[in-house]
Amino acid sequence: METIRGTKVSAGIGIGPVHLLDRGTLGLYRMVSDPRRERALYEAAIVLAKDELRQLQKRAGSAEADILMFQIALLEDESFTDEIGDYIAAGAGSAAAVERAQQIFAARLRDVPDEYIQERGVDVKDVCRRVVDILDGRPRRRLYLTKPAILAADEFLPSDLFAIDRRMILGLASERDSMASHAAIMARTMRIPAVFRLGEGVAARADGHQAVLDGHTGALIVDPTPRQLARAVQDAQTHRVEMMRRGPLMDKPSRTADGTPFVVLTSGSDVEDIENALRLGAEGIGLFRTEKLVMTGMSEERQYFRYLNGLAAAQGRPVTVRLCDAGADDGARWAQSMRDLARSEKAFHDQICALLRAALHGDLGIALPMITGVEDWCARMRQIEACKAELRARGVEFSETAPVGCLIDVPSAAMAAEELLQNGARFLIVDIDDLTRYTCGISRREEPEAYRVDDPAVLKLVTGAMEAAARHRAPAGVCGITELELPAMPAYLRAGVRYFCTETACLQPLKAALLAEDLRPDTLPCPGRM
Repeated sequence: METIRGTKVSAGIGIGPVHLLDRGTLGLYRMVSDPRRERALYEAAIVLAKDELRQLQKRAGSAEADILMFQIALLEDESFTDEIGDYIAAGAGSAAAVERAQQIFAARLRDVPDEYIQERGVDVKDVCRRVVDILDGRPRRRLYLTKPAILAADEFLPSDLFAIDRRMILGLASERDSMASHAAIMARTMRIPAVFRLGEGVAARADGHQAVLDGHTGALIVDPTPRQLARAVQDAQTHRVEMMRRGPLMDKPSRTADGTPFVVLTSGSDVEDIENALRLGAEGIGLFRTEKLVMTGMSEERQYFRYLNGLAAAQGRPVTVRLCDAGADDGARWAQSMRDLARSEKAFHDQICALLRAALHGDLGIALPMITGVEDWCARMRQIEACKAELRARGVEFSETAPVGCLIDVPSAAMAAEELLQNGARFLIVDIDDLTRYTCGISRREEPEAYRVDDPAVLKLVTGAMEAAARHRAPAGVCGITELELPAMPAYLRAGVRYFCTETACLQPLKAALLAEDLRPDTLPCPGRM
């Protein structure tokens, strides 16, 4: 028996054999032709890879389709193609040139101080592997499991999970994947137990053994004892029953013990996320992420219909959409081009026009990220007014009064909250994860346990923003709440926060913690003991 600790990513318990995801060995018996032939082979492989990805898109859900669209966009990226072409021209084989480009581009993305873009390095690896498989003549067939198993890997690529019948996956155990990886997002969406960052060599060591994967505690128990196995079976049954029903607390009015109202919302990036959240009792969508829509080049019209579908799924409840936020600033060529795309006039224009049009059909708010102060805010508002003027000129109907608010993710925005509200911000949303990291100077590469969101400096910034919002009678809340941040949320309730946006899995525990709070003056903790 061996117990290996990792990072808990998706709740639940998986019991069964461990199956190591083996993708084989690349690069055997390659013959290198002259550069012109190698370039022609590469270009033919790109055409075939894009065709395969488009075929997968037809069978994929909306979240998976966005991942595949991102991979197609990479294959069409000029800087990516130039990198490979230069190496082929220097005498390298086409497959080796793609492998080299994958290493370079993935490394660049890992150095970008933005978790979303960092995790796109997995997409680079995935799509490059597909092209290399084509060049090496390797089959790209579906992976089949002959019996249900806990999948283990050094890291999971998106295509790994697309290819396997999900009913056969008892759990995911990864040596390196993070909580923001595609695998983590898909595990939580599909309600598959997952434990990541288990450490090098764990996947191979556990392969073929019986195991218990405990997504509640973040443990992989290899060759469990009969007592551990019996306990795991009981816990798994309890978890399945709990997941099948809507928590009883979610039907209770959202009021603290003294009657103070609050709102519990959730985040998402597609229709499935919204539908699942409402089924579990969310009162709305406090943060709808749009990075994949913009960074894959989705047009205004396609974005418009995506937002319409999201509003329809919300069934009249509020949906706050965060504009595309790509915080890359490392100067790496491809990462920089992604950042430029996300912040370009055209990308901003298309997204704002689509959102203003969709806002006619539901309760939709627009949150502007990475605002450093009033100057940034006013510049963005001028762009929004220009979009409205263009829509009027085109004769397209849109909402003149769609609320636009500020996402507070840097300390300067928190300190400028009063001025932002005076200059037209209709609401404030604090991204508690980003604000904590920027305030406390914490790298995204550090483990989540390395920082606390109830740091006094962070609490002071949030309290100031909430007080400013109260003076202007503007809604204000906190987003980015994960399981790790739950214990700090009563402190934020006492700091004036009334809107809380969390992961779907945390809805019930968050509401339970807030319901138990009593904000009457004689029950509040002494200063300094938040």
